[in-house]
Amino acid sequence: MRKLDGRIGLLAKLISALLAGAVVYSNTIVFVDAFVGTVVFLSAMLGLVFLVVGATPEASARGPSVLDYAFSAAAFATGVYFWSTADQLITRISLLDSLSAWQMVFGTALVVLTLEATRRTVGASLTVIVVAFLLYNLFGDLLPGALGHGVITYEHFLDTLVFTTDGIFGVPVRVAATYAFLFVLFGTLLARAGGSDFFFNVAAALSGSRPGGPAKIAVVSSGLYGMLSGSPTSDVVTTGSVTIPMMRKLGYSPHLAGAVEVAASTGGSLLPPVMGSAAFIMAEFTGIDYRDIVIAAVCPALLYYLGVYAQVHLRS
Repeated sequence: MRKLDGRIGLLAKLISALLAGAVVYSNTIVFVDAFVGTVVFLSAMLGLVFLVVGATPEASARGPSVLDYAFSAAAFATGVYFWSTADQLITRISLLDSLSAWQMVFGTALVVLTLEATRRTVGASLTVIVVAFLLYNLFGDLLPGALGHGVITYEHFLDTLVFTTDGIFGVPVRVAATYAFLFVLFGTLLARAGGSDFFFNVAAALSGSRPGGPAKIAVVSSGLYGMLSGSPTSDVVTTGSVTIPMMRKLGYSPHLAGAVEVAASTGGSLLPPVMGSAAFIMAEFTGIDYRDIVIAAVCPALLYYLGVYAQVHLRS
């Protein structure tokens, strides 16, 4: 990831603030069609990704390139197109009404942009797997035997992948655009307002004077912060910026200090009530009440943290 400065940094912050406000507004005040809202949300996020995340590790040390700007502009243009044709998208019958030329163009662009954003943020491994399955959909009819399937035209393929809720805009992205975004936003605002300091002080009071106190503070504070954020990444950044230097200063090796913080922060996605997007996706898929999922997660989450805490104690 790159740190944006100057005008492009201000622009990225403005877009982020507008996106956050739009998500809050659309989920609490007005009704927005789920499909259209998800498309616009993903397009805006993709536009930010290409500005913030470089195409290669070397590129991340520099500002956005011409290609980054082109990808970002294409992502925002795709969102504008889908938003401006929302009525048509909502009323069309998938796999029956033919796609227009512009729908083919912007649908293809969205697939390409999503794949490139996946490569930049997650890595080449997952991207290769996804591309392999996409190629199987398009050309699997050429395979002999049980692996082969019927002919799937590119229009049929694109219609299912982009213009229905069975492809890119399935449950995970819909959850990210609603519940998960709101909870992560709340956790971020709380951290900026000093909430992370509060949890750190509570953790220090509970375990700071015990053997391995600094590492135990990392475990407890990461767990407390993870209850609100549900995001291991933000947990590491927020609590780890304090606990890792503290552990290293008091004699822990760099790799052990990092390992303790990462292991403790990872549990933030397991510990109720937020639990990242996983709990909301489970509730959406299974129809089980979110309350029941949270209750079921308490015991294994506490056992996970007990294991991390015990490891820290024994090593100390």
